[in-house]
Amino acid sequence: MKKWIRFACAGAVLAGMLTASALAADFTASAEHLSELGLFRGSEQGYELDRAPTRGEAAAMLVRLLGAEDEAQAMAYTAPFTDLADWQKPYVQYLYEGGLTNGASATAFEPEGECTAQMYAAFLLRALGYTEAAGDFTYAQAVSAAQEYGVYDPAVVDTADFLRDDVAAASYTALSLTPKGAEGTLLDRLVADGAVNAQAAARYQELFDTYAEYRADTAGMDALTAFSIRSEYLGGVGFRRGGADGETVLSMQTQEAMTFDRAAGTMQANRVLTLSAPGVEDTTVIAESELADGVMRRRLGGDWSEQPVSMAEQARLLAAYGPVPLAYIGRIDKGDHADYPYDSRWTISFDSLPALYGELMWPVESTAGSLDGAEFHALMLVQNVKDNRIMTQGLTVEFTTQDGIYGQPVLVSRLDPESE
Repeated sequence: MKKWIRFACAGAVLAGMLTASALAADFTASAEHLSELGLFRGSEQGYELDRAPTRGEAAAMLVRLLGAEDEAQAMAYTAPFTDLADWQKPYVQYLYEGGLTNGASATAFEPEGECTAQMYAAFLLRALGYTEAAGDFTYAQAVSAAQEYGVYDPAVVDTADFLRDDVAAASYTALSLTPKGAEGTLLDRLVADGAVNAQAAARYQELFDTYAEYRADTAGMDALTAFSIRSEYLGGVGFRRGGADGETVLSMQTQEAMTFDRAAGTMQANRVLTLSAPGVEDTTVIAESELADGVMRRRLGGDWSEQPVSMAEQARLLAAYGPVPLAYIGRIDKGDHADYPYDSRWTISFDSLPALYGELMWPVESTAGSLDGAEFHALMLVQNVKDNRIMTQGLTVEFTTQDGIYGQPVLVSRLDPESE
């Protein structure tokens, strides 16, 4: 009997159910999309998504999203701030002259100071035509306004630990939105103004149009704040090694019931996991977890363990079954379902495994260990929609870890028809 199978079925790896997934949000793809459009720039160290943005960087991004890069570069610098590098002066001059930003003092802008989620929310809202003067938002409530207008998705943007990663995701999302009093998206406007190359923008314009249709098709989920789903995993994991041993496959069977209350910020899950392997007695484990008051509590046959979760992590946990935020999507396609009891089928491909589904990956990480550093070959979500609700979704994850563990499990979830 292989040591790995003996180890797993003995339950040593199953303790992973009591820890949060190590998966983290990474919006490198959003940064690459913005870079392709000429709106996001890195440094000699790359995109540096794991650090906080600076006030100078935020000023440059706002000018680009306003389509005013060339105009700013042509301006003479007359603003009163004496602490700006040469490359920062055109952007700050444009914003200062237009009344879109103020300095930290009469003579200091503090361009290397940290740009907060609040500050960047105000910048993006202004890029979309919303202003304090018109009463569209107040600076004090800029974050909540950004969420209301769809610029900040709580399941994407971590407002408490705001990084360039969040800047990339929020800026990319803003491009897909319609500016106040306009027709078309912000990206459409930038193309029309000649600020973004039309050829480079074409595929994103098509994606944004399809995504808008997807959000309209699944709009019923936004009002469904309290609901239940039932899920099961199909497939298993295996371990490849050389020599006479060949490979061994460990199958997983799950029964899972989850209840979400997005309004109250709570989630409950009851789970049964059964592991099967040749020559080994089946092992069944019952697990429970619940989220309330910003604390995740888990139990695996014994006492409860507790782990605090951030507001962003909580939002992702509560959004795991629902419309997928744009910043996670690599590709999205719609198919009609004439032969099935659904109105439409949406197939979504991902560039990397979204943190959105970290909690749902518990059977895989419980048997295969952490998926950090794993190579993913296919990441796909299929959602069947009827009456503007996602009735079923199937998540396929094909992976190979650095330890030679592989798998292609499929998580199938179904909306409880009694959910209101």
